[in-house]
This record gives sequence, C-alpha cells and structure tokens, in this order.
Amino acid sequence: MRHSMISGVALAWLALGGAAPLYAATTDKADAYAWRQTLSTSGREAVVQYRLPASVYLHARSARLDDVRVFDSRGTVLPFALRQPAEQAQASRHSVPVRVFPVFGAPGDSAASTAIDIRRTPDGALVSLGTRGTPRADAPLAALVLDMRPDQQRDPQAPGTFDMLRFTLPAGTQRYQALLAVEVSDDLKSWRELAQSQVSWMVSGDGAALAADRLEFAPREFRYARIRWLEGQPLQFATVTAEAVQYSGQAAPLDSLVLPPTPGKNPGEWLYAASSAIPVQRIGLELAERNVSLPVELGRYTELPALKGRGATTWRFDPALKATFYRIEQGGRERRSGDLAIEPTHQPHWVVRPLTPTDSKPALRIGWAPATLVFLTSGHGPYTLAYGRDDAAPATRDLGEVAPGLSAAEIGKAEQVTAGPEQATPRAQESAASAAEQAAAASRYRKAALWAALLADWRCWEGWRGSCTGR
Repeated sequence: MRHSMISGVALAWLALGGAAPLYAATTDKADAYAWRQTLSTSGREAVVQYRLPASVYLHARSARLDDVRVFDSRGTVLPFALRQPAEQAQASRHSVPVRVFPVFGAPGDSAASTAIDIRRTPDGALVSLGTRGTPRADAPLAALVLDMRPDQQRDPQAPGTFDMLRFTLPAGTQRYQALLAVEVSDDLKSWRELAQSQVSWMVSGDGAALAADRLEFAPREFRYARIRWLEGQPLQFATVTAEAVQYSGQAAPLDSLVLPPTPGKNPGEWLYAASSAIPVQRIGLELAERNVSLPVELGRYTELPALKGRGATTWRFDPALKATFYRIEQGGRERRSGDLAIEPTHQPHWVVRPLTPTDSKPALRIGWAPATLVFLTSGHGPYTLAYGRDDAAPATRDLGEVAPGLSAAEIGKAEQVTAGPEQATPRAQESAASAAEQAAAASRYRKAALWAALLADWRCWEGWRGSCTGR
C-alpha cells in the first residue's frame, strides 16, 4: 500500500496527549463525530463488510475503536461487529494409499492384546504385524492396522496430517454395513480413539451403487491407524485410502504509514506522533542518506504522576527494542534493513534514540493489520461510517449477533461495500479549535516538563556524553 504522511497539525495534537472530553455524549448522531465516509451497497445482501482504511485509525480516538458507528440515511445506528484479521490458511489435499495389515484373534480379543509381533524398517514403515501365538485357521478378523506413510523412505516429507479414510469393498460384495471406530498411534503401543462412523454399501440390480464409504474426522497428524468394529461383521476391505491435507498460512495483509520526525530541542532524538487506535505490528526506519548504519533504541515516553510536594509531572522513557537499521550499497546493489515484527502495540507517539552520533533524521514506518467492519443492512441506504469522538461508548457487537447463522467462510466472502472520500464534519473544526486552545493552556507545564525530561535523559545516555549517577 502507498505510504501516507500525517499532517503536522494533527500530529501535534496527538503528540501532546489526550485532553479532557470536548463535549458530552448527549445524543448519538452522525454530526457528533468529526469524520465520516459514505458507504454504498448493492442492496442484495443483508450482511456486508468494509476493511477499515488507515484514515479511520488516524482519526479514531480509542484504541478499541469505541468511537466508530454506522448510521443509515435516517440516522439510525446499525448493528456492526469488528472482525479482527487472522492468518489465512490455504489447504491442499490429495489421496494417499495406505498399507493394510489385518490382525486376527479370538472373538472378543482386542487388537492391543493380539498385535504384538511387529516388524518395522528403520524409518517406521511396517513390514509385518503378527499375533500372539499361532492363530487358528478360522480365527476371525479382529482389526485392521494401517501404515499411513508407507512411502516415507522415498519421501521423508510425506504429509502426516489426515482428515478422512475411504474404504473399498472386496470384489463381489454388494451389501455391507458396519459401525467402525478409528484409533491412532505414533508407536503402535499407545492408541487414542479418534472417531466413530457408520459405513454402508447397497448395489441395485442394474449396478447402481449407494455408498457411505468415508470415515471423516478433525485433521490430525499421526503415523498409524487402527480400525475396529463396534457393530457389524469384520471385513477385510479391498483398499483403504487416506485423504492428506496440508496447510500453508498466509499472513493478513498490512496497512502502513510513514511518519515524519517531529522537531525537538534535543539534536539527534526524534519523536513521531501516531494514533492510539493503530495496533502497530511492524516498525522500521526509512533512511534518506546512503551508506548509513544506525543502531537505535526505540520506545516511548510515559507521563508519571507528580510526586508529593512537586507541581509538575515527570516523564519516563520506556524502551521497546534495540535494533540497527541501515541503507548501504555493496556489490552493485542497494541493501536496506527490513521492518521488525513486534507485539501489537497502541502508542500515541514513538521515540527513536540513536546509540551513535548521527545527523540523519529518518522517517518512521509502522504497519498493522486492519480490522474489517461487518454490519447488517437493516436500515435505509446509503450508509454513513462515522468516527472521531472523545466520549463515545463502545458500540461493537459480537459477530454472531450481526451475522447470525453465517459461517466464518461465508462472512469472509460477504459483499465489500463501496466507500466515498473521507469528509470532515463541523465537529472536526470545533475539535481542532478546542484542541489548540487546550494544548496552548497545557503547554506551560506539560511540554516544558516533557522537554526538560528529554534534555536531562539525553545528557545521561551511557556512552553518549558520559554517565549519570544517582538517578
């Protein structure tokens, strides 16, 4: 996504921290919110979705997006939910023939007590499976043991995650019915029951077949399986085929912003105003100069309550990580440091401290996976997405209330709404004017205290201008 630059006025207000609510929440109308977008739908679907753009995160006033609303054309608030991004799993499937080893024994004997003579190759493939003693010629079938990966010696990476077994009847068998249980093991000693299912076959006189020949279960990784009969006559199937499934995860797509450095009194330290609503997951520096290697400490300042007997608050630097960012040319190609993954973090501002002297003033790049707004078109369109209000109460609902009866896959395929350009309401102008007034009033002690703390901490950096003691 193309990077965007935040306006200096908005950044200045965000950097100074939140002030008292600018107005009381007497009503819940679209005009009470500072920003809006018009959302249009086809009118054919009840449940629709909208991936929240970066502008919503920039102007929202709550880390949980409590000040987001959806209104219909009559001003009615519509039910909506925020679906958080998740890793998208891609599944590939293919059939895997398995080797079948019959286990014989007296009626009532369990396979665990009869299958004791086991011969395997070094990679675990079954060669033979014997029984206790020498079974009688008419000993009934007690169980079937399946080697799920007979070709592992040729293909060590053969998949071991399965979710289905399919059975084929012996030639000449036209009717059969049984209740089967499947158990799984990795060592042929300890068995865990995985599933039970009814299987049945019926073949008509004209050759048409009706078959329930599958035993399905939740995807599970295992090496061996054992089939037991709970009902019906044991039967040695002609073939048993497993369905192997492989999952490959795709990370949720990220949005990103590039934040300019805020000028400060301390040379070399950079402040970047962001928004508390953004759940930053990746972070990096964009260096304008070439052939630069820049070790830095990245974090934020936390305002501490004033100590007893002191009138001003104090500020503490809380480091989040140390890293070296670079941009160098070597061997005819340019190399740049990538973004770093961090735990999702909501910060109104970020601070970068260099660990070596430098004249560089890099921009800060932040990335996050935006949520998707899912709402029920129960009102009259077009709809309005409104956001940007200090005193708004949470309005989001559970997804099951907004899209009842729909699966996660169906919601993921719901219609994407069409959004118009972002518009500022008169409330945005009032908020900006009031914010400027409050910022000016607060600057006498808040900003002075902040910069005093920054200057004091700057002089105390170990290895920069000496060490500080007693702090």
